[in-house]
Amino acid sequence: MAIALVLLLSTVAFVSLKGSRVLMTLFAVELGAGPFETGMLFALYGLFPFLLAVSAGRIADRLGNHVLMYAGFAGFAFTLPLPALFPSLPMLFVAAPLVGFTSMLFIVATQNLVGVLSQPGTRTRNYSYYSLGDAAGNVAGPVLVGFTIDGYSHAVSYYVLAAIAAACLVLFHFGRNEIPVRAGGDAAPKRGGSVELLRLPALRNALITNGIVMTGIDLYIIYLPLYASGIGLSASAIGLIVGAFGAAGFVVRILIPPVTGRWGEHAMIAAALALSCFAFVAIPLTGNPWLLGAASFVAGLGLGCGQPLSMILSFNAAPQGRSAEAIAMRLAVSYGAHVMIPPVFGALGAVLGLAQVFWTCAM
Repeated sequence: MAIALVLLLSTVAFVSLKGSRVLMTLFAVELGAGPFETGMLFALYGLFPFLLAVSAGRIADRLGNHVLMYAGFAGFAFTLPLPALFPSLPMLFVAAPLVGFTSMLFIVATQNLVGVLSQPGTRTRNYSYYSLGDAAGNVAGPVLVGFTIDGYSHAVSYYVLAAIAAACLVLFHFGRNEIPVRAGGDAAPKRGGSVELLRLPALRNALITNGIVMTGIDLYIIYLPLYASGIGLSASAIGLIVGAFGAAGFVVRILIPPVTGRWGEHAMIAAALALSCFAFVAIPLTGNPWLLGAASFVAGLGLGCGQPLSMILSFNAAPQGRSAEAIAMRLAVSYGAHVMIPPVFGALGAVLGLAQVFWTCAM
C-alpha cells in the first residue's frame, strides 16, 4: 500500500510540475520575454534546488521523508499561483526559484521512498513505474496547460496546477500513516561528506549520464515552445507537440526492463543519445506541426530513458543509510543543468537564433 500511495502522489504531482514549466515559458513569452530572459528564468528555477538538494537528502536520511513531503507539497501549492495573482515578468523571476525549490523537496522524498520501500527484486520495476508517472505528467501537464490557456487564460492555468498540488498535500496527509517516517529503517545513517560518495565510480558515472540527459531535456522544454510560438502555432498545438515528447518517454520507459535485460544500460543510453541528436537536428528544419510532433516524439524516445536509468543506478550505488543523499546528488546535477545551461544557450539563441541552440545541443 505504501509504495502504491507514493507512486500515485508522484504521478499526480508530475502533472502539475511538468505543466508549470511549459506554462512558465508561454507566460514569459506573453509578457514579452525573449530567449535570453527565458533562459535566465529557468536558471533561477534550478538555483535553490542546485544549492540545497543534497541538504534535503540528508534531512530525509536522518529525520525521515514526511517533513519533505509536507513542506514540498504545501510550498508548491502556495507558490504556483503567484504569477497569476501578480502577473508581471519580475514576479515570474520571483516565483520561478520558489517553485523549483518546493518541488525539489517532494521529488527527493518520493524518489527515495520508491527505492527504500522496494525489495531488491522489485526496485527496477518500481522505479520504472515511477518514471512512467513522470512520463504521464509530461503528456498530461503540457496538454492541460495548452488547452486551459486557449480556453481561459494563463492565470487560470496557474490556479488549476496549484489545485492539483493542493490535492496531493491532502492525499498525503490522510495517507501518511501508510508511509513509515523513517522508510529506510531505524538504524542511524552513515555519515560522511558528499565527496566520499563521488569517489564511487558507479555513482559518478550515473551523475554524468544524468547531466547529459538533463541538458537535452531542459533545452527542449525551454526552446521548443519558444520556437513553436515564434512560427505562429497556438498554445494548444504547442501543448500537443510537447505532449508527444512525454508520450515517447512513456513508451520507452515501458521498454527499459526488457531492453536493459538483453543489451544492458550502457547500450540503451548510447542508442538513446543518438536518437536525441537526430531529433534536435530536425526540429529547426520544419515549421509543420505534424513534423514537429514527430521530431518531439523521437527526442522523447532518446531522452526518456536516461532519467530512470540514472535514478536506479544512483540508488543502487549509495551506501547503506545514504540513499536519499545519493538521490539528491543526482537531482543537484539536474538542477545544476537548469542553472548553467539555459543562460548560455539563451545568449546563443538571442545572438544566432534558436536553430543554433538545437544544433549545438545535438553536437
